[in-house]
Amino acid sequence: MISIDKLNENQLKAVNHLDGPCMVLAGPGSGKTRVITYRIANMVVNKNIKPTSILAISFTKASSIEMKNRALSLSNDFRMNKVTYGTFHSVFFRILRYFENYNIESILDEKTKRIGLKNILKGLNIENADDDETIGQVINEISYVKNELMDKRDFKSEVLTNDEFIKVYNFYEEYKQQMNKIDFDDMLIKTYELLKNNKAALDRVRSVYRYILVDEFQDINKVQFEALKLIANPSNNIFVVGDEDQSIYGFRGSRPDFLLEFEEYFSNTKKVLLDINYRSKGEIINIANRLIEKNTNRYEKVIKCGQGNGAKVNYISPEDSEEEAVYIAKDIKNKVQEDYTEYTDFAVIYRTNIQSRALVDVFMDMRIPFVVKDSIVTIYDHWAAQDILAYLRIGVNPNSNKDWIRIINKPFRYISKDNLNLIKDEPDFINSLINKCDLHPKQVKTINDLDIDISYVKGLNPKNAISYIRTTLDYDRYILDYCANRKIKTNGLIEILNELESSATNFKTIQEYLEHIERVKSEIVDNKNNKETDGVIFTTMHSAKGLEFKNVYIIGANEGTIPHEKSYEIDDEEKKNDQIEEERRLMYVAITRAEENICISSPINKYGKRVSKSRFVEDIKAPTKKEMDSITIGDRIYHKKFKEGTIVEKNGDSIKIRFKDGDRVLNSKVCLTKRIIWKI
Repeated sequence: MISIDKLNENQLKAVNHLDGPCMVLAGPGSGKTRVITYRIANMVVNKNIKPTSILAISFTKASSIEMKNRALSLSNDFRMNKVTYGTFHSVFFRILRYFENYNIESILDEKTKRIGLKNILKGLNIENADDDETIGQVINEISYVKNELMDKRDFKSEVLTNDEFIKVYNFYEEYKQQMNKIDFDDMLIKTYELLKNNKAALDRVRSVYRYILVDEFQDINKVQFEALKLIANPSNNIFVVGDEDQSIYGFRGSRPDFLLEFEEYFSNTKKVLLDINYRSKGEIINIANRLIEKNTNRYEKVIKCGQGNGAKVNYISPEDSEEEAVYIAKDIKNKVQEDYTEYTDFAVIYRTNIQSRALVDVFMDMRIPFVVKDSIVTIYDHWAAQDILAYLRIGVNPNSNKDWIRIINKPFRYISKDNLNLIKDEPDFINSLINKCDLHPKQVKTINDLDIDISYVKGLNPKNAISYIRTTLDYDRYILDYCANRKIKTNGLIEILNELESSATNFKTIQEYLEHIERVKSEIVDNKNNKETDGVIFTTMHSAKGLEFKNVYIIGANEGTIPHEKSYEIDDEEKKNDQIEEERRLMYVAITRAEENICISSPINKYGKRVSKSRFVEDIKAPTKKEMDSITIGDRIYHKKFKEGTIVEKNGDSIKIRFKDGDRVLNSKVCLTKRIIWKI
């Protein structure tokens, strides 16, 4: 027997549940993995349920291994090893392997997949087909369409035209067929189709997996959900643990609806709320609650604190991202020296990878160790940044033919591929282009003008040089045309260019700047390869999920960054609201990573322009629904200016207060937020 006495009341309810559907709503730091593992042990050891009938699904291999190890640590009963632990992909592939004779050789590895899609993009003459980020985005978009079980014709790509996307999608499917391979998305699709269309296979799977447990259920997508419904029926012994407030992977097809509608799909569901946070101090939980209650697409719940109070919540407004990075670096360095803490106790969390640029520069200069949790791709690796850097490199080295070829038609100068191939190895690129190629006089003038401009760029400091390339040499115009042709928004690419220009601010020469970039890229690669490195964690909000740190800094808490501008540049009002709510959930996840201290930073300027604080900072400071509802007609209040009064009318946020000198209509939200009124 294993003892479950140390669990709290609601944890016990979840662990003791055996038959029928059960949904456990597990807030941040509430011990969800503890509940799942104790439930498995309780079922096998205490209740003698056949372990081979239990299927425990996680979303990553690492979390699946952790779940298994933690379950095994609870009991040395040999039966615990016979429970099936796995990810959706590993479990579904096992089913495919059994019924349709797939094997490891059937799987298309990620490297080959990228090469294949790269060749497809190049074959369709899609610009920037070599760019890793472009290829990655196309892969994600194809994956989204498949996992949503949607028609590819209904999908709007952010990097390709509709026609290009459909062609790429179709060619990719043909590519896999020719190679007799399936990818990871196909594992899910083909398993779902097998279970849907083959009753014998479905009955067999149902007879084996009689009890299903799913961790992080808020991350589930449509094809996973549909397959689970098939397997679970008719007994519906399905036990799911999740938190709709932490559903942040909408770009993968995840959404809170599957949790919110769980009871509709599985009748007589037992619902258990794990509402005690054992990770964070009370002050942190308080601001997290105040933020997330502003979402409407959620279960109404308030997370309680199991750790007591004593956290510091700090808000700062530095001049810009450079000053922000310097402030954080100094603050961390001081705290490490004064409090004898470790650099690993600190994390800086941001909305997009681009925001890490200033951090990396400053922390390198100040010799503070750091670990970048996300991709090793830097802003300097993006194809648009590479174009600008090619211009700069030519300024330093006019004999760099590779760079000439890269930029010669950016913007378009009507130089054909045949002409470029003819002179690609010539020692004097420009003269060879003019003298050895049959160019029109207008083309010759354009090339001569470019050569003069490049000579001028050479003498500028790097920031001014980048500005000159963008404006005088019309690179920004090229970007605008590029986006217009693809019917995609310009914001993301312009931000890359703005950030690149900002990164060059403190350098005197182009050569110095280029050398700095190489040092940064080398540092990041070394950082990633050295698994033993201890330092301050730099991570996006998405990658921060599941982690916890004593001290957290959230940077760039501004409108346009968080919530990201693409979330509110949507015509459909319902979709816009959904996106804003997901952005708010992202902020919620970031806040709830903190254990003891949190600092939220909202720079005043971004790329030389004033920016507003994130609405989420205002959400945190705004009164809660409970506080708003506590102001009622008949209440005696005190106003800072008008003194004592009585509320005589209330309509939404508007309240009419009767003071000695007359009635006044005020906004209760503003009054409470700014502590202008209080009850007496």
